[in-house]
Amino acid sequence: MADYGTIDDILSTTENMTILRNNSLQDDGTDMVDGVDWFKYKGNIASKLYVSGNSWIGFGENTEYLRIVRRDTDLMALRREEGTLWGVYRFLRVRWEGFSVHGNRTEATRMNWDCLLFDTGDICVRFDVIPTNSSYLAESNLITGNGTIPFIPLSGKIISFKAQDENGMGFVYQDHAPAFLDPYNRRYLISDAMGNLYTVAEGALTKLVETKLTAEVFETYGVQDIPVGGLFLSLKDPAILYWHDSQNRFPPFKVSYSGVPVPQVFYSENIDMSDSTIIGIEKVICDCDDNVLFAVSFDDGESWWSCVDSMWAKLSEEKSGMSKEALESISVDSWAEKAITGQLKYRFIISGADGFVRSVTTDYLNVEE
Repeated sequence: MADYGTIDDILSTTENMTILRNNSLQDDGTDMVDGVDWFKYKGNIASKLYVSGNSWIGFGENTEYLRIVRRDTDLMALRREEGTLWGVYRFLRVRWEGFSVHGNRTEATRMNWDCLLFDTGDICVRFDVIPTNSSYLAESNLITGNGTIPFIPLSGKIISFKAQDENGMGFVYQDHAPAFLDPYNRRYLISDAMGNLYTVAEGALTKLVETKLTAEVFETYGVQDIPVGGLFLSLKDPAILYWHDSQNRFPPFKVSYSGVPVPQVFYSENIDMSDSTIIGIEKVICDCDDNVLFAVSFDDGESWWSCVDSMWAKLSEEKSGMSKEALESISVDSWAEKAITGQLKYRFIISGADGFVRSVTTDYLNVEE
């Protein structure tokens, strides 16, 4: 029984697999393959797997559960392997090799795929070779105790189904291989652009005196869980550093992250209101998100003002202002108090990933001609 460092290592070779069928056609029948006593599907122990010549597998029962391009296909080679990942997680691998169209055994119809069962209850599927011509394809899905999960097989792609209970009744589709917690003594530290090292103590960053990375530094100061992203906001070019006490390769990391820009300040042009026909401002209408802050200037940006409940206030902070609602609520009389210089300029503070300002429309009061 071989031990592997990654799921990719498991799938990269067939050297440790037992050949159960070798260049021998299985058309409409099923091959019964030894299963395992540590995997349950729909409440049944998968002591036997039923691998069909029509490209499906039954876990513990001769029933279509995992269907990959389910049609009249030709199974020509079948392989089996049991092993471990990191010496901790047990797996059973079955490899199906053949053609997706019965009697049409060409390169265009060649189809090979792998199914791995893990003792965590998870299922992993790798599509080694899948035809690209839609005429040679059919539906693919996993039929569970809680419903049917469809998926699209593509050559080279790995997917997985994460078990939701110990009896194998419910699964959640994942567009990647399963992610397992590595069994090592693991530690994380943080670095910045200057090479400083940080750990996390009581939920806050703590700068270390040490700057040289050693196993002792990781073991002494490192934390066991990946630090939360919010801790990095004060650092320039932060990096997460990982160490574990094993000679095995590092486990694969998959990181999801989102970035939110800092508030951005924009300015309009200085609007000329000195024309003799303009006698005031009637209203302002904004097309923007509700988080935008506004300020107005009547001296080409020398000073900035907000108006809330008919009260004007001079602003001292560059990123302060009034809301869209407040700007649109300024009355004619309030505008008349300040708009006496013949100039008008807007400042916009846009925040968040979805912030926007499309337009600010100023309606003037004009002299009747």
